[in-house]
Amino acid sequence: MAEETKVQANKKLAEKVANVNQLAREQSQKNVITTRFSKTEVVKTDEGTDHEQTYLLHFPGTFAAQNLIDSAMNPFNNINKTYFMQEAVKQIVEAPKIKDLAYFNDHHGFSELFEKIYSFLDKGLN
Repeated sequence: MAEETKVQANKKLAEKVANVNQLAREQSQKNVITTRFSKTEVVKTDEGTDHEQTYLLHFPGTFAAQNLIDSAMNPFNNINKTYFMQEAVKQIVEAPKIKDLAYFNDHHGFSELFEKIYSFLDKGLN
């Protein structure tokens, strides 16, 4: 009799798993979005001032965006702005082309651009 109860329990579990799998497949098909890879956004720093600068950002894909953020985290789970920006100007900023962070020795907007890039990536990941 105990064996029969185990069989019934296994059968119910198998049916439940099959139902969840079917539901998950249907939801996954409905939740497909247009690819975020290479989506772009134009942002400005120091807008409305003599130092206004326009940048074209592009989304590098989910994995690359999250990897950039993860790689820039220090042991205290704070973002290392220098490392983040060194990589972001290479991977995210399409225009103007910025070779390295020395660009910001002669240009305003480092911190503001950091915030805009981070926000852009965060929106793309959600």
